Amino acid sequence: MYSAGDLIIFEIATKTFYGEIVGVDSSGKVEVSRLKKTKKQENRIWEFVADDEWSAIDSTFITKHVPIPDSAQRSETKKAWKEIGFLAGGDGMTFCRIEDEDATTLPLYGGDESDEEDEGIPSTKLGMHGYEDDGFVIPDDEGSDFEFADPDELDEEGAKFVRETHKAVREFDNWVPEDNQGHAIKAFIDTMDKKASIETDNQRLAAGKVSISTSKPPIKKRKR
Repeated sequence: MYSAGDLIIFEIATKTFYGEIVGVDSSGKVEVSRLKKTKKQENRIWEFVADDEWSAIDSTFITKHVPIPDSAQRSETKKAWKEIGFLAGGDGMTFCRIEDEDATTLPLYGGDESDEEDEGIPSTKLGMHGYEDDGFVIPDDEGSDFEFADPDELDEEGAKFVRETHKAVREFDNWVPEDNQGHAIKAFIDTMDKKASIETDNQRLAAGKVSISTSKPPIKKRKR
């Protein structure tokens, strides 16, 4: 129900808080990075609290939940923030209340200012997942199947990088986070890995290839 990136309003001891979900811990509590009013621009600027102040709350405290899909455009994200009463700055960290818009200066968006006006028409092809047919995104059925990089086919520098990367991916499975931030990061990566593994398996099986685990890359030399 709750996913990383979603926005929420929650109330604890008659106080109202606003924030972004960063994960759900093993006990089912929602981990949230909340917004805090600062003294900037006469108390009109809000920013996320420091990383070590992330909170884990019971879902019963949540009074409003605004989901944001992983594939959401910037315009959708801005709309979601407005649903909980805020205007988002271009840096993704600075906000102000909607009623303070005319009296507040927010950081500008660092991308192409014409992005939203020039957004193309989403493709109706299933393999494009809603992206535009502009030649930049390759449909699933036209791309090559995922394969692990083979360090034995690379130069010394490239081989070293691949082996170190594969080893790090393997070691991640054994990582046991010691704080809320670590748990949220691990949960987010595990979720993304599961999605990638399912998509990879579907593509390989459709091509008549065996399934592989994207989280367990080879770390030993292949047999010749």
